[in-house]
Amino acid sequence: MSWILYQTNVLLAMATFQFADDPDGIAEFIAKEYDSCIKRGGDMVYGVPVLNGNVSGMKKIIADAFKKGFESDGDNFNLLEEIYPAAFDAYWLKVEMAPIPNPLLNPGGWPKTPPAPGTIANIGPDPISMLTSAAKNEAEVKVMEAAMDELKKQTITIPGVAPLPDITIPVYETIEKILKKEPVDKKIKNHPAIKAGKEIIFKFKEAKKKKPSIGRQVKKAIKFPFPKLPKRKDLIKQAEDKAIEEATKIIEEQIVKPLEEIILTPIYAAIETAVAIADSIPNPKPTKAQIKKFVKDTIDGLVPDIDLPGISIPKIPKKPELKKMIKDKTPTKEQLKAMAWDMVKGLIPNIPLIWFVPPTLLFTPQTILFLNPFINLAKFHLTGVSGSMMVIAQYPPPAPPNKALINWTGYKVVG
Repeated sequence: MSWILYQTNVLLAMATFQFADDPDGIAEFIAKEYDSCIKRGGDMVYGVPVLNGNVSGMKKIIADAFKKGFESDGDNFNLLEEIYPAAFDAYWLKVEMAPIPNPLLNPGGWPKTPPAPGTIANIGPDPISMLTSAAKNEAEVKVMEAAMDELKKQTITIPGVAPLPDITIPVYETIEKILKKEPVDKKIKNHPAIKAGKEIIFKFKEAKKKKPSIGRQVKKAIKFPFPKLPKRKDLIKQAEDKAIEEATKIIEEQIVKPLEEIILTPIYAAIETAVAIADSIPNPKPTKAQIKKFVKDTIDGLVPDIDLPGISIPKIPKKPELKKMIKDKTPTKEQLKAMAWDMVKGLIPNIPLIWFVPPTLLFTPQTILFLNPFINLAKFHLTGVSGSMMVIAQYPPPAPPNKALINWTGYKVVG
């Protein structure tokens, strides 16, 4: 039930907007829940659980990925590609294994686990490895204590709005308020010194929780390539350009016929008048429609259906001349584009943000369901982790018990 519990806890935090304005907070929450979930599992060979994981390292990479996403300016952004495998590697490359097997997977303890190569039984954890680990943990705590002492001396100055003076704020006390969910101005919350101080406090608490271990993970995760996402801005620009191109064609078509009529109407009128008063043209006289066709056929270089002898006909332009006359009266390309934009404005499709969701290799809109592929990646990552642990083992008699190295591969979290 561990992954189900993990999913439930994170989804609940998202659904209740617990971290609505706090991307660092949700990144920390995701990393801490992952740490708790991993510690409920064990390696595939011996069932030994993780004792210490690098939660702060994982949290930083997730927070950086969120920040990069927020700054992507509405473009397609693959959050999962930023997280995998970097966030998981950050957690696991500092993983240390517990000195006793997981009692749920190996109720009998060390004697029931597979023996180290060359031995006949594992007796228990190696005390020297545990002492070395304890000394290392203590040194890390000392370093972080020194950083905490410096942090408690730091202050930041917030410029006042005239006539109010500048105010000086102690960094550590302000962070304590933030951690207690007390109201703090957003500008102060996002101050670089406050953010850096929060990271120091987090790492200090993490260092204090560490316990002596007997081994660690040694290999980076299996990687696979994510497909390249198209740039959303490019897709929108292509859609806009295509829509404007089509709209411009429509506008041009709508403009050409009226302009042609404007240019040819005086010619039609002059011929109609001449035909009406000419004695050289017998009745029935040509109709308006026939006169229009006469002009059009003449422009197109065709032989007209009717003759108009004995009348003075105004100069009828040839086809290239008419096209030039229409072009001279047509709005400029820029004016046509402006007209086209007014026509298509609001009709450009809203191209959604795209997130890649493994392992189906499908593109889907950004949703809260980011969590499902995240868990799938977490499970996949666990198949590739491996490491070693130092134990005390029984060698074949008459050899006495001594140190032995056991290797483990793969890690399983139930549920």
